[in-house]
Amino acid sequence: MILRRRIGPDEDAARRYPAGVRTRVVAIAAVCVAVVALAAVGGYVLLSDDESSSAGGSTDTTSTSTGPHSVTIRVLATVTTARPVDLPPRNVQNKGDRVFVESQLTNAVPQFGRPVGSIIGKDYSTITYLSPTERLVNVQITLPGGGLHLRGTLAVDDPQAVVKIPVISGTRDFAGATGFSEARSAPGSHTLNVYRLRLP
Repeated sequence: MILRRRIGPDEDAARRYPAGVRTRVVAIAAVCVAVVALAAVGGYVLLSDDESSSAGGSTDTTSTSTGPHSVTIRVLATVTTARPVDLPPRNVQNKGDRVFVESQLTNAVPQFGRPVGSIIGKDYSTITYLSPTERLVNVQITLPGGGLHLRGTLAVDDPQAVVKIPVISGTRDFAGATGFSEARSAPGSHTLNVYRLRLP
């Protein structure tokens, strides 16, 4: 996961986290984040312009081939819950402040044997404030056939930078997964999350 827009100084000062929180998967996701996004308090993540995909329009994203292989998954994330935790001193951003973000994931392309728009999972992201320019993003993603765990730091001083959040583990069909997630804004208050995986 991942947050959809940058929070301005006025919102930071007022500590209006719920109004400013959007995911990417980030990742974001939920990463989100994460995004991704994934996402972070006080910043957002952009996906690279590379739209190539080994999954493409495939309706069977989770390959059954033996040996190491690559899988690309594309989903749209929509924030359903955003809950801030404001540690003392209140009403200012401190190291350790967090935002918990939950997002619904739908198919951005036909995959997992389901058409575009099908609900296929959830993104549970925790964004922790480390410094004025850095956030820690921890994302648990549920998908058909298994789950993914993403974790990494996100710099928010350059909102135009391409940010990648590492995939550190997976379960079931995604056991042993490595790779990264990318995210960017999408029409309709969504975030496009792309998980580029390497499976053993």
